[in-house]
Amino acid sequence: MKIAAVINYCSNDDRFIQHTINQAAKFSQQIIVPYCDHFYDDSLENKTIINKTIKANPQVQFIAFPYDPQVTRSLWRGWQFILRRLKLGRVWGPQYWIGFARRLGFLAVNQNIDYVLFLDADEIVDAKKFLAWLKTDQYQSFTALKLAAYWYWRSPSYQADVWEDNPLLARRNCLDRAVFMDHDERNAIFKSISGEKIRLVLGLDRRPMIHHYGWAKPKKNLIKKVKTWGHNKDRNWVKLINQEFSHPFSGHDFLYPNRHYQVVKPFIK
Repeated sequence: MKIAAVINYCSNDDRFIQHTINQAAKFSQQIIVPYCDHFYDDSLENKTIINKTIKANPQVQFIAFPYDPQVTRSLWRGWQFILRRLKLGRVWGPQYWIGFARRLGFLAVNQNIDYVLFLDADEIVDAKKFLAWLKTDQYQSFTALKLAAYWYWRSPSYQADVWEDNPLLARRNCLDRAVFMDHDERNAIFKSISGEKIRLVLGLDRRPMIHHYGWAKPKKNLIKKVKTWGHNKDRNWVKLINQEFSHPFSGHDFLYPNRHYQVVKPFIK
């Protein structure tokens, strides 16, 4: 069975993308990285970092797409109603481009690919564990699988005691009519696919096979993240981050206050 990895990328995840690509290359027959020429707050991308990533990975298919602020504003004003009527999902504002990037990546997947793995650049697969799990062929019984991931906060050393399952592995031939344009993102894709599905998939050791470092960044990178990502209008993120970094790590996070953390040896350096 052949796998393609579609990895959403922006230059603010430069510290992770090479790890993500290196691990994906160990089990993928095709790697596709869609990226925008702007961040999702209308500011220009860092072309120097993007070009450095492209040059370092000649085996990867990078797909650039232009940002159109008018499209975002139009969606905010009423296009979400049209999308729902066309059964294409529901999404508006900056988050539109997250689904757009994944859809663009999927459209570039080769016809001989059997499964597509959708990742963000800060979601790093433990390829050794993943390959061992793939060899069991368990995934072939399902049309879509949400893969469990470790969650980290502030540092790759602070690991939560609760797992998430945002990464999605799905049959390529089931994705043609999947809902990409939705605020629920990969959950919406998962829900829109028919057939046998499974969530919170673990490796052979009954532990996650993926490490998610979305919030394991220095303060300046987190502020850049929340100003420019697709969820930048959801909350007053900058205020929350400034409050978070006004004191040493407390063992909790402001997204999920009931989670607890342990100090672990980082999977990446």
